[in-house]
Amino acid sequence: LRESKPSDMQFMREMLYEAVFWRPNPKKPALEEGLANPGVRNALVDWGQRDGDAAVVALLDSTPAGAAWYRFYTDDNCIRGYMDETVPVIVIAVHENYRQQGIGEKMIAWLIEHASKRNIQKLSLMVSKDNHALRLYRKCGFQEYADKGDSLLMLRRTER
Repeated sequence: LRESKPSDMQFMREMLYEAVFWRPNPKKPALEEGLANPGVRNALVDWGQRDGDAAVVALLDSTPAGAAWYRFYTDDNCIRGYMDETVPVIVIAVHENYRQQGIGEKMIAWLIEHASKRNIQKLSLMVSKDNHALRLYRKCGFQEYADKGDSLLMLRRTER
């Protein structure tokens, strides 16, 4: 694992697309079209220019295998998983070739530790109820905060 660099932006965009369009679907939009959706675009717009932007990239034999990040949002500029301006939202994705190898769990642990060292007390995320990653989030200490119909808003405190 390593902290992201500006050169990771394209891979982070690809991982954002994977996180949003994770279901198998032959009619899924092309990458650029999918990322143009305002609720999706806000996840990475002006990345690195806001206080608190933090990301980790997982590498296997120097090949990017996954990316995860958290970011603070506002009522006027937010994504799914947003609670309030004091709780950053996590986005995470592992490339399909590298899933089920513990990479997601390691990236989440990295983000939790990173946030804790910066006195960030909570992290949130949104997950579809039928997403297999729900088990991972529970294992990593995220708890259901609100039922949003087909999705769950989850919250985790960072203190140990």
